[in-house]
Amino acid sequence: MAISSSSVVRLTFNTAGEKTYGISLPSPRTDLEPSEVVSVMDAIIAGNVFNTASGALTGIQNVKIVDTTNNDLYDPAKA
Repeated sequence: MAISSSSVVRLTFNTAGEKTYGISLPSPRTDLEPSEVVSVMDAIIAGNVFNTASGALTGIQNVKIVDTTNNDLYDPAKA
């Protein structure tokens, strides 16, 4: 049994097809500033880096840091 923690920064964009497209990046810096993230997201949009099923990325919807804690209640015996 073990407890583990992890975090990701979740970048969510709007697309030309009026849907959303998300990118999760593991282990964000603890001192990450919103302005840094917005700058990178703007560069991704301007560079047309991703082409999604619902079209090009057109804007920023939101940015979240998601922290997850897992409490593994059962580990099978190892052979």
